[in-house]
Amino acid sequence: MRIDRMVQFILMSSSCFLLFCVAANAAPPQALDKTVTVSFTNFVPALCSNGRYNTKARTTTQQIYISTKGRTFVKGVAHAGRLSGSHIAAPSQSRFHFSGNKLVAIFPSASGARREIISFDPSFHSCTAQLTYGEESGKPFTWTSLAGVRCTGTGKPEVSNVSCSIADGNVFAR
Repeated sequence: MRIDRMVQFILMSSSCFLLFCVAANAAPPQALDKTVTVSFTNFVPALCSNGRYNTKARTTTQQIYISTKGRTFVKGVAHAGRLSGSHIAAPSQSRFHFSGNKLVAIFPSASGARREIISFDPSFHSCTAQLTYGEESGKPFTWTSLAGVRCTGTGKPEVSNVSCSIADGNVFAR
């Protein structure tokens, strides 16, 4: 009998812990049924595997819908010169998660990653976005271009023209 009670206690404690973890990543109620749009331009001087130098900045726009259940749906579009690419991510594939009043995502590349932090005002009527690029220790930032070519940075990533806005409702349903 005593072992059964101990097992019940452990199971109840772990389920409470799991509920806390899920709640900690839950979207704040003010964020529900909103679409966040983030745009930015980034440029990394680089030598690419095709022997060419990267001379084009990439402009990216992301639309992130936070559903009435707090799930994030993402559509991203990127342009660099004449090239473009897009992706759509369902909640199970979305890299975005809430940490308090911030929406955070890590986007890994071939070597290094981009961290994106979207901060909201208390009413979730305005936002700001911060992007940081990181490199693996001792390695240059490396990524695959929109042309499918591997590029290796010869300088630091530069980010500009960062904007963030919020709209009520689901942009994908319009």
